[in-house]
Amino acid sequence: MLWKKIVATAIVCLIIGYFIGVHLPYNWGAIMISDTPISKAEYYQLVTSIFEAIGTCAAVIVALFLNEIRACFKKVFFDIALSSEDALEEVEDIKGTKKALKYYNHIEFFNKGNINAQNCELYLENAEFFLSENNKNCDSFSVGNEPINWGNNSSPMVYVPSQGKKILRIFEMIAPQKQSNPTGKDDNIIPAQYSFLGFPHNVDAKKGKWELIYCLNSTNSKPQRFKLSIEWNGEWEGRQADMKKLLTMKLEQL
Repeated sequence: MLWKKIVATAIVCLIIGYFIGVHLPYNWGAIMISDTPISKAEYYQLVTSIFEAIGTCAAVIVALFLNEIRACFKKVFFDIALSSEDALEEVEDIKGTKKALKYYNHIEFFNKGNINAQNCELYLENAEFFLSENNKNCDSFSVGNEPINWGNNSSPMVYVPSQGKKILRIFEMIAPQKQSNPTGKDDNIIPAQYSFLGFPHNVDAKKGKWELIYCLNSTNSKPQRFKLSIEWNGEWEGRQADMKKLLTMKLEQL
């Protein structure tokens, strides 16, 4: 958009200059055309005048679009990605037997720009659940419109320095739990649960796919949206090496 404005301004300046230099003299008097050769000094003076005119035109364009031109060279740009392609595991060791208490992943916001990102706010805009067999019908969930805190003791608004990074845990999948039944006959099984960044409460994990859309806002950059997709086939495994085939995730910038 900026280059379109600059080109349009340059064209207007050229048209005005052409009109002043070619058409106005007809109104001021007779035109004298001479085939007399010009000297080398006159030739260099003419060339210098042309460059001066170009410089004047460029100065006008810079004066008109200084902030926009400066923004092209000083800007914020975020590279947003998951810390790992596969879910990470939090393990407990019970008498030499290790099993995962939960699976999780982090999201990284890396400021690749050459200036600090000011007043960054992160929002969860939309959350939907699809059955694995049908990606058309889905359940939509109310997520509110409150900004997400950047950590337990942090505010919802931070700055990210140039070439700096912010990291947040974007989801957890908590292992199913056995709960003793007072009658002693059977144990109740609490199903695995999801905890999503910005989601108001935990939800039971079911076979299917979640899609969550987030938006990162900053006062000196354009909003950047990205979508987190998490798909689970409904089977639980106690170690990451086995679970990664059943639980897949993907993040894409929109």
